Parts: sequence; C-alpha cells; structure tokens
Amino acid sequence: MRGWARRLRSNFSIGSSRVAIHSQLAWYWRWLLIVLMMAAVATIVWWVVENSYRITGSSLGEVRQRIAALDQENAALKAGLETSRSTLIERDRQLQIEKAAQGELARTVAQLQEENASLKEDLGFLHRLMSSGATPEGVSLSDLKIERDGKPNEFRYRALLTQGGQRKQDFKGRVQVISHFAQGGTTRSLTFPEGGGSDALPVDFRFYYKIDGRFTIPEDAVLKSVEMRILALPGGQVKLSRTVNLP
Repeated sequence: MRGWARRLRSNFSIGSSRVAIHSQLAWYWRWLLIVLMMAAVATIVWWVVENSYRITGSSLGEVRQRIAALDQENAALKAGLETSRSTLIERDRQLQIEKAAQGELARTVAQLQEENASLKEDLGFLHRLMSSGATPEGVSLSDLKIERDGKPNEFRYRALLTQGGQRKQDFKGRVQVISHFAQGGTTRSLTFPEGGGSDALPVDFRFYYKIDGRFTIPEDAVLKSVEMRILALPGGQVKLSRTVNLP
C-alpha cells in the first residue's frame, strides 16, 4: 500500500527536473592545457624536421652539400650566360661593322662603275675625234643623254661640248636645261637651275667640256622631252640648243 501511495504522489504532485552537477576547470588551467598541447605539437614537428634524413635516407650534411653544389652550378651557369651574352654583343657589333663596310664597298663599286662608264664615253668621244681628223668649227654639243636616276621623278643629263677650229680663246657660257612634262592633262616646263639666265651652270673650256647634272620633276608628272641650251657670255644669247624626246 505504501508503494502505491508513493507512486500516486509522484504522479500527481509538483515535479522537479533532475539536476546534474559537473566539475569545471578554471580558465587559467584551460589555457595552460592548450599551451602544453601546442608545445607538444611543435616538439613533434621539430623532431620530424630534424630527423627527416632518417626517413628519406639522407643526412642533413649531404643536403647542405647538395645545396652548396647547386649554388656553385648556378653561379657557373650565370657566368657562362654573361660570357655568352658578351660574345653575342661583340659579334653583333662586328656584324654591324661588316654590314656598314659592305654598304660602303657597294657604294664605292657603284661609283667606280659609273666613273668607268664615263671614262669609256670620254674615250669613245676622243677616239671619234681623233679618227675624224678634225673637229667642227666653233662650239658644238653632242652625246646628249637623259637617264633615270634613283626615283621615277629624278633624272640625270649628260652631254659633251667641243670647240673646233683655231681655238683662239676659251669659250665661256652657261648651261640651261628645260624639262617638258605632262601633269594633270596639261604640259608644263621647268628650267634648271631655276631662274635660268645668270643662275645657269657656268662653262669655261677650250677643247672640250663634259656636262653632267641632275634634275627633278613633280612625282605625278611624266617627262616628255628635255632641251639643253648653251648660253654664250657675255650677252646670254642662245649659242646652241639640243632636244631629246622621251618615249
């Protein structure tokens, strides 16, 4: 009966929850425990690093020797690279010098070829002059040639002036070149040197004189003909005139 009464009171009376009591560490003990655990982990890591040679089969001294050897090899490679770079720079400089020398040699060869052609023309003229036995009386103009010179709108003119007969005195005059060209559907002319008259090229000779010069026309123009005039001095009257038509 007492058991049933106690059970009824426990079911119908005000109940209370069960309370559990646990022990709690102070904060400084927890921090001390954490520090000790970190020290233990650090000690384990240090031991693994210091004794890694036992795991890998190589000692720390061997590793240091390998590092030193690699450093020496790296230094040797750097020195070789610098030497190769210096050699390459020197060879490039020599190559530039050789190219400059070849360019100068090519210009010299071209100039010599041009002078050789000019000497051949002079020789041919003197040969014709000597074979004919006599030169025309007075001043004459011959072998007028017009050639392209470099760019399409640049030209070179050449001719020979001779004086035959008694040749009592030198001939003094001026050379004037007039170019006739088509531009924009019209025909235009330019005089070289510009202005003509007193600006023309001076000439002073007794036996023969070689005329050689250059002129330029507009880039969009087409050269049709070139007229060369020999002006006598004093006075400036036209002594001789020759015209060359271009195709």
